[in-house]
Amino acid sequence: MEFHTFGEASDPDCLFVLGWGNRPAHEPVRWLIDRIAADGWQVHTATLPPHVTDVSEQWVRPVESYAADLDDPAVLAHSAGGLTVAHADLDAVTTTYLSPWWGDPPSRQGPIVDLFASIPGNAKLLPSGVSDRSLIGEHATDEQLADGPDRVSPAFLRATKRAHRTLPESDDEAVVFCSLTDRVVSTRAIGQRMPAARTVLYDGGHELFSSRSRDEHVPTLLSALERGRDAVVS
Repeated sequence: MEFHTFGEASDPDCLFVLGWGNRPAHEPVRWLIDRIAADGWQVHTATLPPHVTDVSEQWVRPVESYAADLDDPAVLAHSAGGLTVAHADLDAVTTTYLSPWWGDPPSRQGPIVDLFASIPGNAKLLPSGVSDRSLIGEHATDEQLADGPDRVSPAFLRATKRAHRTLPESDDEAVVFCSLTDRVVSTRAIGQRMPAARTVLYDGGHELFSSRSRDEHVPTLLSALERGRDAVVS
């Protein structure tokens, strides 16, 4: 796992756990990092390894270890980063999720997917289904789409499905941003874990920072990093 730091060392810490295939150099990701840093945060990004066989050991534990050296960070987690943070034991002042991967959409469920997940081995054979700009957001770049994992292995599916089944209870103070048109993660799973009062809806694809409505929602996102649920619950 890779970690990078942006902003002033004297500013409070924000830990941004990126989604599956995201990198801080991707323009839409850096767009959001720069806005968070400009608002007075030192941003620490965690880049998840794209193919894992154990979510706890390869995603959760490294994030916990890095966060232990931060000073009560605000935690921001996108997609697979949201799955990671939901399992992690973090001393976070606030937790904000962007389109968290707490379950698969109907298109990635069913007997065929289950059969593939049961195959022994770690060969990357099944298309990931996340290389389409219309799914990600209109600001997604060609580089960003090309860098995304294009195939997954049975071992990866088993590991992530296990992580979905064993999600701990949700944080009563957390906030979620998501789009009801998201076809990358399960919006039903998000709705089952997060009440409507702490859910901020936006228009666009899976990534808020790549969506057409990203500028509209940045002020609320920055407020959520600072104030948590008080930023969205009246």
